[in-house]
Amino acid sequence: MRKYDVHLLLRQIYSARTPRPYRKAATIPSRALSTQHGPSAGSIARLATRIPRGTWDTHMHVVDPRAFPLSKDAQYQPSPHTIVEAQKFLSSLGIFKMVIVQPSIYGHDNACTIDGLKRLGVENGRAVIQFDVDTTSTEQLREWHELGVRGVRLNYKSVGAKPEKISLATQMHKYATAVRPFGWVVELYIAMEDIPLLETIVPDLGDVKICIDHFGRPSTESLSTAQTNELLPGFSCLTQLVKLDNVWVKLSAAYRLDPHPQHPHVQSLVRSILRTRPDRCVFATDWPHTRAEDVDVTLYLQELFNWCEAEKVPLRKVLVENAEELFDARP
Repeated sequence: MRKYDVHLLLRQIYSARTPRPYRKAATIPSRALSTQHGPSAGSIARLATRIPRGTWDTHMHVVDPRAFPLSKDAQYQPSPHTIVEAQKFLSSLGIFKMVIVQPSIYGHDNACTIDGLKRLGVENGRAVIQFDVDTTSTEQLREWHELGVRGVRLNYKSVGAKPEKISLATQMHKYATAVRPFGWVVELYIAMEDIPLLETIVPDLGDVKICIDHFGRPSTESLSTAQTNELLPGFSCLTQLVKLDNVWVKLSAAYRLDPHPQHPHVQSLVRSILRTRPDRCVFATDWPHTRAEDVDVTLYLQELFNWCEAEKVPLRKVLVENAEELFDARP
């Protein structure tokens, strides 16, 4: 491996450090956990020993503005994060299977995501894309399905959109109808505060699989002011939804909620979801941590594994089996 490649790999994986004492989310700068030093080989190896064989990272992004121009409506300008770099990051942890999720900066142009999926192949790869439900043909969906696409993403949070109930219901019904014949997932990235909108929508969608990204991502304001999870706006609705057989939650991107991996609400939130439906939780690194590239993600992975074990949920269930069911990837 070239010296540059080693440096690039080490920038993506960070050593597990002893967490600092907890402070409220509102008082910690967003860059509080920026990387100061590269990881040791030992810390990488220790994390890798906890990861079961056959693990799926269910939420990664591949971005290469040099080869695939961004949407004119892109909210930010990222550095390139290629499929080769993604594979290097995951393989250091012993992970070889990934779900590439279409980032908002590419809009409905799935070329970069599909290119990465083709390079992975259907044995090790799946993808969640975005498309215009009113103009995309069944033949196009079938072509994507054969390549390994298994979901469509409705992304409100990344673009700062506030969903309205009637339009959200209309969109979800349209997409559910389009993907139902293929067994795809309708993946939602909305704020936890907006999850109550789903209470009457999701039950009407039948058996179409629904997945909520980043456990609903409550706002920093909600996390800093609510005294308990039960007082987080939308939390009770999330726990009721996850009781349904067709609703999954991604335990991912805790660093987007709070820069401290042991934030008490974050821990309580994840453990509550795990207790409610351990068979409907899936794992993801959220690499390359867009708009937070310097985050020490190993801290959050270690804590997630600790929370699973504290709730007596086998890591193999969350990291392997649930993902295989959700993304039609059983061997």
